[in-house]
Amino acid sequence: MKQKQYLTPEFINQLTADSKLNVENLIILTCAIFIASIGLNMNSTAAIIGAMLISPLMSPLLAIGTGLAIYDTHLIRNGVSTIIMEVVISLIASTTYFYFSPLSYASQEILARTSPTIWDVMIAFFGGTAGIIGASKMKATNIVPGVAIATALMPPLCTVGYSIASGNLNYFLGSGYLFLINVIFIILTAFLGAKIMNWLNEPGQKHPGILHLPTYKEVLFVAGLLLLLIPSVLSAKQMVQQSIAQNNVHQLITNEFKDTPIIKEDINEQTKTINLTISGSKANMKKIKRVKQRLQDYHLSGYSLNVIQVAQLNASTEAQIDNRITSIITQQQQAEKKKHEQQLQKQSKQNKKIAKLSHDINSVTAVSSSNTKKNSIIIELNKSLSHDQKEALIVKIKDKYPNIDKVDFVLKDK
Repeated sequence: MKQKQYLTPEFINQLTADSKLNVENLIILTCAIFIASIGLNMNSTAAIIGAMLISPLMSPLLAIGTGLAIYDTHLIRNGVSTIIMEVVISLIASTTYFYFSPLSYASQEILARTSPTIWDVMIAFFGGTAGIIGASKMKATNIVPGVAIATALMPPLCTVGYSIASGNLNYFLGSGYLFLINVIFIILTAFLGAKIMNWLNEPGQKHPGILHLPTYKEVLFVAGLLLLLIPSVLSAKQMVQQSIAQNNVHQLITNEFKDTPIIKEDINEQTKTINLTISGSKANMKKIKRVKQRLQDYHLSGYSLNVIQVAQLNASTEAQIDNRITSIITQQQQAEKKKHEQQLQKQSKQNKKIAKLSHDINSVTAVSSSNTKKNSIIIELNKSLSHDQKEALIVKIKDKYPNIDKVDFVLKDK
C-alpha cells in the first residue's frame, strides 16, 4: 500500500519536472559546465558564480531526498538517473576542455576546491535545508539561487575534470570528496526537510520523538556519515594550524625584520621549517641568534629557521624598494624558482645530517647567501658544552662540510 503523500501535488510535480534531463536542461548544463571550467581556468570568481546560478545539478538531488522521504520511487528514479547522466556529461565536457586548454596550471580557484573542510559540510547541510524550503514555495524567491551559490556543485565537479585531464590524483580525490559531501548532505537535508513538512501537514498523527531508540539501519547510516566527515575535520584542523602558523610568522617578521626587505617567506609544515629570502647587507649573526631564541615567543617552538640572502637593493624610498622587489620576482621565472627550491631542500638535508653528528645537538639553523658558496649555521645545544667540546664539534662539522664558514651556538631553553 503506497503511503499517502502530504507534500503538495504542485511541489511534487515541479520536482519531477525539474529532475528530468530534457533538452532545455541539457543545454543549460552544457553552458554551466563550460562557464565553470573557463572561470576555474582563468581564475574568474564572477564566471564561477554565474555557472553556479544556472547549473541544474541541485534539482535532482532535492528530488532524491524528497522521494526517499515520501517513498516515491518514481521521483527517486528520475533524480538518480538524471544526476548520474549530468555527472558523466560534466566530467566528459570539463575533462575535454582542460585537456585542450593552453592554460594547464592550477589556478587559485581550482586549488580552493581540492581541500574540503568541515565548513564545506556545514554549508552543504544548511544550504540543502534552505534549498528544500525554497523549492517548496510557490512564489519565486532568492533562496534557491542563493543555495546554488553556497553549495557550489558545479565548480568541484569541473575541478574533477581538470584533475583527470592533468592526471593529478590528489586534486581528483580532494575535489571528488567535496562534490560527494555536497551531494550527500543536500540529499540528507532534503530528506529531513520533506519529513518535517509531512509531519507538520499530517493531521492528528503522533510521531516518534528524537529520543526514541535508533534502529539498526539508522545506526549504520549515522556511522557512515561520521566516517565521511573524518577527512573534512582533519583537513579543517590542518588548515587552522597553517593559518595560525602563518599569522605567527607574519608577526615575527613584522617585529624582528621590520628594517629588512623580505622578498619571500615560506612555511614547510611537513619539516617545520620557516624559509626567508631577504635583501640587503649580510645578515647579522647576532640578530639571527636572537630571532632563533625568540621563536617560542611567537608560538613557533619546534620550527627551524632558514635565511637566504640576495644582492643588496639600491633603493632610497619604500616605493622604489617595492618596485625593485616586484621586478626581481618577475624576472626569476621557473628556472630560478626551481633552483631556489633545490637550495632549500639541500640546506634542510644538510641541517639534519649535521644534527646527527652529535647527541648534544637539538637542531640546526642555516644562514646562507645566494651569491657566495659560504654558509653559516647556528647550532641549538641540548646542554651546555665546554669551549674545547665546541671547538671539536666545529672541526668535525667543517671537516665534513667545507662550505660552512661559521658555526655559532645557542643553548636550548628548558
